[in-house]
Amino acid sequence: MKKKINQILDNQIDIKNYLLPNLIVVSLLLRILTVYFIKDTHIEHEWNVLLNNLIEHKSYSLYSFNGKLVPSVLMPPMYAFFLYSIKVITSFDKSNFLYAIFFVQIILSTYTVYLFYQINQIFFSKKLSLINSFIFSIFPLNVIICGQISSAGLQVFFSLLFLKFLLLLINKESKKNILIFSVVSGLLILLRGEFLLIFSFIIFFIFFKKKITLINLIKSLMVVVLIISPYLIRNYIHFHEIVIVKSVGYNLWKGNNQLSKVEGYENLERVEFSELKDKVNNLKKDKYYEIKRDNIFLDEAIYNLSKKPKHYFNLFIKKFFSYYFVNINSNYKNYYNFFHILPVALISLLSFPGLFIFYRVNKFENKCLSIYLLLNLVIFSIFFLLPRYKLIILPIQIIMALYFLEYLIKKMKKV
Repeated sequence: MKKKINQILDNQIDIKNYLLPNLIVVSLLLRILTVYFIKDTHIEHEWNVLLNNLIEHKSYSLYSFNGKLVPSVLMPPMYAFFLYSIKVITSFDKSNFLYAIFFVQIILSTYTVYLFYQINQIFFSKKLSLINSFIFSIFPLNVIICGQISSAGLQVFFSLLFLKFLLLLINKESKKNILIFSVVSGLLILLRGEFLLIFSFIIFFIFFKKKITLINLIKSLMVVVLIISPYLIRNYIHFHEIVIVKSVGYNLWKGNNQLSKVEGYENLERVEFSELKDKVNNLKKDKYYEIKRDNIFLDEAIYNLSKKPKHYFNLFIKKFFSYYFVNINSNYKNYYNFFHILPVALISLLSFPGLFIFYRVNKFENKCLSIYLLLNLVIFSIFFLLPRYKLIILPIQIIMALYFLEYLIKKMKKV
């Protein structure tokens, strides 16, 4: 009898060990198949200009004045250099180059499924971790992003790496965990400028909670500075400012003007923006153009916020809950597609009570994950929201949705 029980247990272990590789294979095939039918057919304007200037002139530039390229600081550089690296390595023509980009993004997206599985194992059993990873793997938004020329897929990959090594670091301050956590943090800052705020809050939060020593805090900060310093030095040389990206003003204005909704508003041709448009058009066209332009939008955004604080606070709340749940007034094509809206709404609704249950558990890992979620919600809601931004908080929401379901099942069993 004992031998038979052991045999059953061994078979169960074999099945679980067999399921994970199969999940990875299915994830890979699903992404290949989806990208074959649904993908971008060209590189959009900004990325295309930045890429061409990197290739042809070895200059990270977006604008050209009087036939001379001027350095750009409008967009974070990481994704542009990601595209540039693929182009340099492959030397493919336009069509094959796109396929090469999608292939790399498919591989990274498939690996994020495994990363997500590893993170889940900190909170759930192996079986539940597999179920959750399967949900994450087949989530339509997570699959479709592989065929888009967008930094969103790369951000999901690095964000999950960040979370994995954050959770490892607070349990074991090894040199490996500190190094990888810090390198990934630096790359994320170069990928999304707002991540500097998230990293700063998280690193000092775990320091003040005594989950990382002062010496390791200093080491981590030094590695991050080392990663981002070439770009910072480049910007200081050209603009005499220590800055990662200079689009905060424009993004703040886009999300906080008299015509803004959840997804923002940016058409300067409207009569309401005629004075602002004149200020922008009258700017001197030199290497400081992007910085001066962004400062104009920043001043306008601050004026709007100070003039009608209640209106924009209400808009912030609306953006916050639209980000967490769904945007009921989205203007984006296919946003209300059944295969998009149903899973997004379901996960959001289940995860909301799960957030409170998850945070209340007396585990520091739970606190960190909850705070990471809230930081993203608050920061993005200050500006504006695009449908693809949901991918940033989706992994956390899936974890909390399962946490809530597990909590309910346990409660029901006790009744």
